[in-house]
Amino acid sequence: MENTFAQIIIVLLTALGGGFFGAYFQSRFQHQKELKSDIHELKRQRYGAILIQMLTILDPEHGLSKTQKFRPDLKNIDDFKEEVKTEMLNSVLYAGDEVIKAMADFVKSPTYSSYIKTASAMRMDLWNRKTEIGEDILKEFAAKEENQL
Repeated sequence: MENTFAQIIIVLLTALGGGFFGAYFQSRFQHQKELKSDIHELKRQRYGAILIQMLTILDPEHGLSKTQKFRPDLKNIDDFKEEVKTEMLNSVLYAGDEVIKAMADFVKSPTYSSYIKTASAMRMDLWNRKTEIGEDILKEFAAKEENQL
């Protein structure tokens, strides 16, 4: 009888303990999932804003009036350049190394080529897969765009 009672106690403790640990790990897993989702959404929003600012620097004639609707505090191209620098410094908190390097290259030399490299690095950081668009295609696009300026 004592042996059966001990077995029942062990089964109950295992069931209760297993439920407790299961709930604990499920809660931790859910928290991590939400945190990753929040980080991904932050990156997506910031990267989109940064790319628009970079395009404004590259083509002020078309971009300046459009972006000033959303950012009236940015009055001229120098303001946009400073904003991209600030975004680059802030991106140290959330962006991948390749994104930061590409943004630094753009800040040093704002060209369509450096813009496209930054966009590709952001795409890789967001979706964790390589782009199907090769750098040769991107360079051709950049060369056409730079010749139009």
